[in-house]
Amino acid sequence: MDNTTLPLHLSHVQKSSSIINRSHTLLHSTALIALIYYRIASFFQTTKPRDLSTTFTCLLVFTGELILSFLWFLGQAYRVRPVSRTVFPERLPENVELPAVDVFICTADPSKEPTLEVMNTVISAIALDYPSNKLHVYLSDDGGCSVTLEAMKEAWRFAKGYWVPFCRAYGIKTRCPEAYFLGEEGNNESSSGSEFMADREKVKEKYENFKSRVMGIRQNSVLIVNRDHTAVVELRVSAMISNSPYILVLDCDMYCNDPTSARQAMCFHLDPKISPSLGFVQFPQKFHNISKTDVYDSQMRFVFKVGFLYLSLVEDYFTGLVNLHCKGWKSVYCDPVRPAFLGAGTTNLNDVLVQFTRWISGLVEVTLSRFCPLIYGPKKMSALQTMCYGEQAFFPFYFLPLWCFATIPQLCLLNGIAVYPEASNWFFMVFSFVFLSSLSKHIQEVLSTGGSMRSWINEQRMWMIKSVTSNLYGSLDAIMKRLGMREAKFMTTNKVIDDEQTRLYQMGKIDFQTSIMLLAPLVILTIINVVSFVGGVTRAMVAGKFSDMFTQVFLSLFIVTMGYPVIEGMILRKDKGRIPPSVTILSVLVSTIFLSLGSLLLSVFRK
Repeated sequence: MDNTTLPLHLSHVQKSSSIINRSHTLLHSTALIALIYYRIASFFQTTKPRDLSTTFTCLLVFTGELILSFLWFLGQAYRVRPVSRTVFPERLPENVELPAVDVFICTADPSKEPTLEVMNTVISAIALDYPSNKLHVYLSDDGGCSVTLEAMKEAWRFAKGYWVPFCRAYGIKTRCPEAYFLGEEGNNESSSGSEFMADREKVKEKYENFKSRVMGIRQNSVLIVNRDHTAVVELRVSAMISNSPYILVLDCDMYCNDPTSARQAMCFHLDPKISPSLGFVQFPQKFHNISKTDVYDSQMRFVFKVGFLYLSLVEDYFTGLVNLHCKGWKSVYCDPVRPAFLGAGTTNLNDVLVQFTRWISGLVEVTLSRFCPLIYGPKKMSALQTMCYGEQAFFPFYFLPLWCFATIPQLCLLNGIAVYPEASNWFFMVFSFVFLSSLSKHIQEVLSTGGSMRSWINEQRMWMIKSVTSNLYGSLDAIMKRLGMREAKFMTTNKVIDDEQTRLYQMGKIDFQTSIMLLAPLVILTIINVVSFVGGVTRAMVAGKFSDMFTQVFLSLFIVTMGYPVIEGMILRKDKGRIPPSVTILSVLVSTIFLSLGSLLLSVFRK
């Protein structure tokens, strides 16, 4: 059959997921409306007047509930019409008719981004299954480091002389030599025969020699990173500077895992029905070093990477919003069975929180600018697109309700103030439904994407940890920059492997070796909830008002359960990744001050 009459790709609406999502949205929205009605009505009730302390604390909790409801509502846009896509690269035109592609790989600091890892990404791009005369690979080194330049020369010689011919001769699927020789993937099309084995051993030997030369360059050079330098153009994999109509953008650690990835993207770009308005094709960001437990939730199931615009540290988000979707361009999300690209995820708490703080700061920068999606987007994008960008823009403000829910109900519990309806009240069922509905939907999404209950617990825990630390500090950082009190600064994520951190990560234990600024909030909130749970249960049992305080007791217990690794890090662990005693002592002091002053203020307001 003539390939020109067959589609290059197909889209399938996931009807069952769509029905589940829309039904959940309807039920959850109804419950939220009932919750909001209860809160508003309770402020105006006359049968049982409230004192000032109860009114004030309930108002704080209600504010947190409104913020959470708003963020939840924006997030439903992702779930309205989930689709999956299938591509048929074998139906593409002949090589001579394919358009040229520029591969753009970004790096910044060889002290944090291992040179050998960067070169493996470069080599995997050179070895893509695409016409060599139409594939141009560039490495952009913001640090202008000579080590990167010299290593690039070695990578070019190894790729052109040995690796690319070997991959094409035997149909090797994993085009990253490090991943291939480590045997991370079963990837050989023709992996038998003496000739193949001989060639494989020869190429492996050449690769080991290449690694030695790159490591020698690192060891014999002084790493000088200078981001304030004039543009220097030297050494390109392509013979001349190109200006291809398509660009493949890769992080320095995101190697090409499927040699057909460029062809897969072309299945959309060469479709005349969508190509005139198609701005980009997005593949999911997946990682090769994620453990089964994924204790730091590094897989990032919902994150999407494209663009270069300045003004924000999240240049991908900003470019997609301002330069593409708001100007009428469309995009396609393609998630093939074999990951098109694989990177190195962050595997220690410090790097996770520092990286997330940077992203949060960038998002808040956009939110506080004239490009706030909910203001800039409605006339330029569809309502659902506006909501999607809005959810990302306002995601940083999760820290407000989470700090509220982790402190105010607990303080009230210790002082005998009920901020939720008692268990015998009909509206208790409404609050219970909202809580259980949120958790069950999250569990369903994790399980349906191949995760486990352990994955769900880790995702829930890390969402809470990031919200009370990274979201808080990132938001403050952006506000300070907005006020001119701080300059924007790009912090490169550390991708150097530490053996002790790797061991803890593989064991599923959190490595608490990070700054006191990031640790203290976690320890303080955990201590507050332990104290409130124990004290609240004791007070409720003695006073005989357990029904009134049940929700607050349960909330404290839930937070303590999610914060168990923090308790373990304070008390039980003796390894390097434990929480330092000095942080625990400081946190106990701060918690005591908060609970004491808070109780004093509540007692004053109640008089």
